[in-house]
Amino acid sequence: MTLKLIHHSQTPPSASPDNEGFDLREIRTSLERLEKLGVSSEIVDTMTTPDEDRTDLYLEATLPTARKKYQVRQVFGSKRHAGYLFGREVPALLVYEPGKPYPVDVYPHRSRGRTITIRAFLEGLVNTLKKAPVVVERRRANRALVERMDRLREKIGPIGVSVVELVREGRRR
Repeated sequence: MTLKLIHHSQTPPSASPDNEGFDLREIRTSLERLEKLGVSSEIVDTMTTPDEDRTDLYLEATLPTARKKYQVRQVFGSKRHAGYLFGREVPALLVYEPGKPYPVDVYPHRSRGRTITIRAFLEGLVNTLKKAPVVVERRRANRALVERMDRLREKIGPIGVSVVELVREGRRR
């Protein structure tokens, strides 16, 4: 996963619910924590970015909204002027999955009348990734079980099927 933070270094975020809890220092700290957990990030300062490139980034950011059914038009602008606040008064965070050229998510956004902010997303992601090693440890335990079953199968004799195939077949039934 790759995160791209888009903001304007000279313009403070507006006092809207979409920017609630946005503090650039805290966001950078969260991004650094995520780097340690394996999530790469990039920070784009729109102060040096031409308006055409910023518009392209906004259009790119709107791609996941159709599939995920949430709103960003009025978060980053208004009904008449879509995206004019994007990356200036309203910072944006784009989420990219490996191997995909376009973002799969954008923050902040509104979903079912509720605003999901950049800070809320990053805090949730940090908490989720901190819990992830527990799942890896469980998988190791499963591998140990498979090895133990293989040894028992060797004592019984060849049956022509590996333990992994038996487990898969058992899950299908």
